[in-house]
Amino acid sequence: MLIRTEKGLRGATQADHDAYSKFKRRLETMKAGKWLRLEWATPRNGPQHRKLMALLQLVAENSETYPTVEKALPAVKLAAGYFDPAVDPRTGEVYPQLHSISFDKMEQDDFERFYSAAIDGVLQVILPQMDRDTADRLLEMIVEGWA
Repeated sequence: MLIRTEKGLRGATQADHDAYSKFKRRLETMKAGKWLRLEWATPRNGPQHRKLMALLQLVAENSETYPTVEKALPAVKLAAGYFDPAVDPRTGEVYPQLHSISFDKMEQDDFERFYSAAIDGVLQVILPQMDRDTADRLLEMIVEGWA
């Protein structure tokens, strides 16, 4: 996720900025005639995306079980109930099939409902020792740190 600033494009989060910097370096070393495929999307709500990334960071920083944003995302989806039951054809066991939260798969209203359920799920299931006021304060500090 990128955001335009007075100085040009930068990542919306540190992870986004690191990925963008790596991409720019790769473009510099790309040989003539080499093909590149890009996908482009304008996000529904950039500040809301940053808040979700902050929530994932909050989980990563306060959970031994989910120490990275990448590991936190599926846990948050599960805690939010953002899945459908599916059946493993090998065992017959039911498992959760997680839904996508990508920009092109979700309307803004749906994303807002997911985000609300995600915060509730995190505080009830993943970080039950944290109260809502503390979480809101920490989320604000994380988002402000990315500005």
